[in-house]
Amino acid sequence: MLNTALVEQFLRTGRVMDILFLIFVWLFVIYYITKAGRGAQLPKIRRIAAIDAIREGVGRAVEIRKPVHWSFGNAGAYVTDQNVSETLAGLGVMSYTVGLCARLGARFIFHMPGNPEAIPILEGTVLEAYSKEGKLEEFDRRRDLRYYGSGMMVFTAALAQSFMTEGVAMKIMMGRQPTCMYVALEAAKLQGAIVIGGTARWTAMYSFVLTCDYLFIGEEVFAAGAYVTGNPYMISSLASEEMAKYACIGILALGIVLSLANINFAALMKN
Repeated sequence: MLNTALVEQFLRTGRVMDILFLIFVWLFVIYYITKAGRGAQLPKIRRIAAIDAIREGVGRAVEIRKPVHWSFGNAGAYVTDQNVSETLAGLGVMSYTVGLCARLGARFIFHMPGNPEAIPILEGTVLEAYSKEGKLEEFDRRRDLRYYGSGMMVFTAALAQSFMTEGVAMKIMMGRQPTCMYVALEAAKLQGAIVIGGTARWTAMYSFVLTCDYLFIGEEVFAAGAYVTGNPYMISSLASEEMAKYACIGILALGIVLSLANINFAALMKN
């Protein structure tokens, strides 16, 4: 039987709308994941300009014979907690980039982050992309997989030194970067590179806006990962998020209308 005292206590908390909204979001999560599992058609993701720029940058690297540099920052590839989703999205874009480099003959240099637990996954992604193109023997892992430790200043200086000595046709940086990473991005830009970057961490976005030619803005990081991989579960996750966003916009619009009609929308939602 339903415990009426518990229900009354819950109603007095004023969190009823929070629970209803959570249920609403989870219904769409279940709906889209079920569609993905059945192989049904999922919503299409629009093409992002930064994805097209990656192909352009790899072609430029082949033309001018300078390498493509990639990094997640000195600690940007998290494999635990809520940041895993951003790492997975970045891995999808990185695999796409490495595949293009292998196919077209551009050199790929990967500046690995300082968190050692992520290295096996990152290294495996690079090697798998070369293997899929049948070019595994062309990748020199000792030369082009770089590890500098966890020091942020050391990492930034090492990137700048690499750009100056080896050249850089394109620099890509994704992940939850420390905000001072704009130094490394600007160093690449000073060497004439196409600079592409993005993060879902809004407090670090300004460094990418200041220095990048092409951006993955906020949630576009997740959209890019889903787009290039075509993974149905990543697409279903993104679609569920979009429905939650539309619901929030609808609630805000309703609140504005009711407020203009002198109705206390905040009190209404709480009660």
